[in-house]
Amino acid sequence: MIVRAARGAAAALCLSAALFTSAHAQVVTTYDDPSAATAAVELWYRAPSAGYDFKSPGIARLALAAAVASRPAGGSSLSEIVNRLGGSLSIQVFPDISMVGASVPAGSAPAVLRAMTAAFFNPVITAAGLKLAAQDSGVAAVSQLYDSELTLQDALFAQLFSQGPAHYAPLPAAAQFAKIAPADVQAFASRAFRKSNAIFSLAGSVTDALKASVPPSVPALDTPPLDSTLAGTPAETSAAASVPGMGLAWTGPRIADARAATAMDFIADYLFDPNGGTVIRATRSQPNAFIGGQFVTLHDPGVLLVTLSGESAATLQQPVLEAVAAMAQPLDAATFAAARKAFLYHIMSQIQTPMQRADNAGWYAAEGNALYAPGDPSDTYVNAVNSLDPQFVAQVARMYLQHPAIVRLIQSSPGGTTAT
Repeated sequence: MIVRAARGAAAALCLSAALFTSAHAQVVTTYDDPSAATAAVELWYRAPSAGYDFKSPGIARLALAAAVASRPAGGSSLSEIVNRLGGSLSIQVFPDISMVGASVPAGSAPAVLRAMTAAFFNPVITAAGLKLAAQDSGVAAVSQLYDSELTLQDALFAQLFSQGPAHYAPLPAAAQFAKIAPADVQAFASRAFRKSNAIFSLAGSVTDALKASVPPSVPALDTPPLDSTLAGTPAETSAAASVPGMGLAWTGPRIADARAATAMDFIADYLFDPNGGTVIRATRSQPNAFIGGQFVTLHDPGVLLVTLSGESAATLQQPVLEAVAAMAQPLDAATFAAARKAFLYHIMSQIQTPMQRADNAGWYAAEGNALYAPGDPSDTYVNAVNSLDPQFVAQVARMYLQHPAIVRLIQSSPGGTTAT
């Protein structure tokens, strides 16, 4: 999986990249473009969204937002510092990992990185910061009620995994945040955001001054990638929701199996690329229906997710199942060669901006294989793409794409009853 952002023209291959760990925090990835006017500075953590005991859904989102908003005695909060320096701040929470990042003018990046580590490595969650975080998290939770893609992803993961971080939605119902005690938020932040659990991802104008702002730390991460327990045979379920839709999901290879994981990425792109996927092209005439598909590369196992939204989403189930099943048969050589070339272009077009580069590198490092990130100078990902052939891709499809989990979202009225 690449943490996806808006697509752009493929022009980022001139960026130089490096991975360095000596005398620094555990994993530091840098993608340096001296011509860039901005830098992306990110901290990634193996921090489960529901807490390390999985008893507090939403605690990672709340803790991240609170650390960003809390003012130290006599100082400014991280959000205030970033805003004052002309940057933008973002937080992202996934079931097993969490991230805080900033996009800032290049000259301000060292100061922002120092402010970020000060706010997170020794977090002090204030009452005012926690109040702002609860408000922000509640708004985000309500907004997600109208995002069928995210709702379906959460429901599919909950069905695929019976235990572990992937069973829990990163953003629970808004009321959940009020149930989390301030002391628990502080305890989680202190454990999750410590230096020995931090991964730095830097991209754009990565100057010597920015690199020097990465503080020394212990030589290795002290938290391994966080896996989840698979449930039994996938089944079909339904749930009430604010918007209609349906989703399908298949578990796939772990990130360490780079060739098979890349084959699943290829299948997702071949079928569901927004601009040229075969399923997308075949269903363009379908009114009020939207299709999304991607392979989410996780430590173990990965997941192929397909989301269908809109009033006619249910009519797309059979075409999707047929298209996925057809991948068990090898494509002809010419079709495969063209599709593989397009796939590599699509992958590189998704890592154009500093934020895209940093997001991409941080994700793969947090999931346990930093070198596998597309664009890494080791060319691990590119070599895996070039190693694919029609027979191997079909073999991977036969191995993994047999029994999907299926979730249907039944649109409900504001009062909670199913709409008719």
